[in-house]
Amino acid sequence: MRFSRPNLIKVTVFLVLITTVFVGGWSIGVRTQLAKHGLIQNNFLYPFLTKESLQAKIKKLKSAEVYSFNQNEVNLEGFNEPVVFDYAFDPSIQTVAEDLLNQYKPDLGAMVVMDASTGRVLAMVGKNRSFDFEGNPAFEESYPAASVFKVITATAAIEGQKAQPSSVIPFAGRNYTLYKSQVLKERVTGWKHFCTLKEAFAKSLNPVFGRLGVFLLGKEPIESCSNKFWFNGNIPSEFPIAESHSAKPTDDYELAEMASGYTQYNVMTPLHGALIAATVANDGVMMEPYFLNAAYLKSGKPIYRSEPNVLSKVMTPETAAEIKSMMRETILTGTSHKAFHGFFKGKFSFLDVGGKTGHLTDKNLKGRIDWFVGFAQAHGRKIAVSVLTMHKKYWTVKSSYLARKTIETAFAPKAVAKK
Repeated sequence: MRFSRPNLIKVTVFLVLITTVFVGGWSIGVRTQLAKHGLIQNNFLYPFLTKESLQAKIKKLKSAEVYSFNQNEVNLEGFNEPVVFDYAFDPSIQTVAEDLLNQYKPDLGAMVVMDASTGRVLAMVGKNRSFDFEGNPAFEESYPAASVFKVITATAAIEGQKAQPSSVIPFAGRNYTLYKSQVLKERVTGWKHFCTLKEAFAKSLNPVFGRLGVFLLGKEPIESCSNKFWFNGNIPSEFPIAESHSAKPTDDYELAEMASGYTQYNVMTPLHGALIAATVANDGVMMEPYFLNAAYLKSGKPIYRSEPNVLSKVMTPETAAEIKSMMRETILTGTSHKAFHGFFKGKFSFLDVGGKTGHLTDKNLKGRIDWFVGFAQAHGRKIAVSVLTMHKKYWTVKSSYLARKTIETAFAPKAVAKK
């Protein structure tokens, strides 16, 4: 049968449409089946692992080397050849973090550095010399968050319009104690002190934050804010991260302990500390952390690739700006003032830096905790730093100092030029 030219064109178009529908349906079917098994399909029909399915496979690995990031080649379930990990770490920052912990030898040390804008983990190092547990201390244990939790309380207060950095809050007694007489009486009696919320944050005054929690905020806003910061949640990542948890207060005094961080029941990982600081630096947006740029079969076939992904919007940019201002004050006049002495007079004077410290005895591990979580930013680049050191008898170094040296490395002229 012969077709006229117009009819031939119609038949051709019809066949193309039928083929497109068939291939499209087949493609959807393939993607559906792959999705059921934790896989997605790229443009070249290679099966890609999702972040969740990759984590599930990594969980089954027994090698401690994997969790110290010294092993690039691993055997994952479901693949008949080795898988090669392309880590996202910045070599210069990773090296200086390892060198600092090796040089100062705290009984336990963990350092995490993160790109606040993307979630890329630039460095992650953990060293445990004296405490009875296995695994990488940077993300396999949860430690009392101590006064770092004041970031959450301050965010709840500002976001809920209950206080501002300039708000004056009276209290009685010493700066770092938390007696019931200081936080359970609404009317302050005795020798009164007056300070702003910014000053209380920078100097980490426990009674102020205890009273803020009891009389201005209440339990629900603090719990809600801690959940926004991903306490009590499983943070998505290629590697399994221990969950951080906020306290569950049953009375006003326990609420005061929670709000000030003066409790064993607010616990977090060093990685989570970096996420908290990164969220503040990133105008209130928390990004998913990622350790790998990609993963490949040894033969070269890609099976996983990372992309920056928003985890949640924790606070408004306006609130984040207020928290930043208080974290800057910690560096300028507060608990990290000595560690950063002279920092802004030299070649790093162009940097915008802020932080929060925390100190508490971990009653489980029997060691004295020293936290620093903070940010540094300049010329459109934002990083977050989380440092935890823990000592039994003798202190060898302050976490704030380790953070300073790490920031200097990250923003050294050569390092910046490489970026």
